[in-house]
Amino acid sequence: MMKKSVVLVSLLVVAVMLLSACAPAATPQVVIETVVVEKPVEVVKTVEVEKPVEVVTTVEVEVEKQDDAAKAKAFLTGKKICAVLPGPVNDAGWNTVAYMGLVNLRDNFGMEIAYRERTKPEEAAALMREYAESGCNIIQAHGFEYFDQINQVALEYPDIQFMQLSRCAGQEPNVAGLCYSAGEGGYFIGRMAAQITKTGKVAWVVGQKYPNLDWNPTMGEQAVKDLGLDVIVEEHEVGSWDDPAKAKELTKALIEQDFDVIILLADASDAGSVEAIKEARDAGKDVIGISWVADKNYLGPDFIIGGWDERAYAEMEYAAIQYALKGSPVGEGYPLGVLDGVSGLNPTYGLIPPEVEKDVFDLYYQYIEDPTSIPTLKVRKDL
Repeated sequence: MMKKSVVLVSLLVVAVMLLSACAPAATPQVVIETVVVEKPVEVVKTVEVEKPVEVVTTVEVEVEKQDDAAKAKAFLTGKKICAVLPGPVNDAGWNTVAYMGLVNLRDNFGMEIAYRERTKPEEAAALMREYAESGCNIIQAHGFEYFDQINQVALEYPDIQFMQLSRCAGQEPNVAGLCYSAGEGGYFIGRMAAQITKTGKVAWVVGQKYPNLDWNPTMGEQAVKDLGLDVIVEEHEVGSWDDPAKAKELTKALIEQDFDVIILLADASDAGSVEAIKEARDAGKDVIGISWVADKNYLGPDFIIGGWDERAYAEMEYAAIQYALKGSPVGEGYPLGVLDGVSGLNPTYGLIPPEVEKDVFDLYYQYIEDPTSIPTLKVRKDL
């Protein structure tokens, strides 16, 4: 680099001397201003620095996403999305994130919204038909319990976009299936729970069982095997997503059987499980809860871990954009997960030993970098 500069400077000096001898005095100023010395420096820098190429690629991807969102907004503005919800929107879980999804589509995509809370499966078909006849452009069934109903009604209204969460497969021509890549949360939360239980007994308390959900406790058991620990992992069903009293009764019975880690996966019913855990702790038992769907630490700051986050609002936006970009209903399935940014670990609030937190989060970030790095983690996108 230095040798090139010396040679160039020498050539310039010679050029100036020659020009001084046979040209008017003003000419050397023009030569000096034409300095070519800078260009080799620029070339060398361009060769040495390769990262700007990556930055340009990232910018292009972001611009493409922004373009898709802008196109979707233009299509969706003024249209209406109507939701069938199994529980109250203030349940701090499943129905709350559905409401967040509706608000997101209203505020950022210009849609009108409507919803009905605490809809029983036997009421769902009639409600969907009512929505269809009233001019709803998208009808969302928020839960697997409406599987048969949405499949039936969607066939009656092929020009309306239907979408359902907790199912990985769609139905042609107009039902979009939305689900979380099953097993990811089960593995990481199972690994965490296995290392903090003192009795060796972990219970998943779920509102209702269904295939996509059930794979998570299965992967929780796999995490226990990978750790080589002697820990029992069981799944117990409340039978309802909105029955805190029944969930409390079930959780109390589990605590009496020495289950000391309770994974909260029952939406509005979780409030009952939290009460049971609190009462047990007040009685001297060291029981702890782990949130699922949304961070429920505020319900018990001293004993509820942030757990696993499921961002239904992101899934709802994704499906609405696919519908908008096509300009007509879609009948595909969209299984999304950690790598798509729709699920992931929440904070632990210092409620678990630092070495356990490090173990789980290090493995989690390793998985994000390389999804094949945990060969025993079997992610299902077909449930």
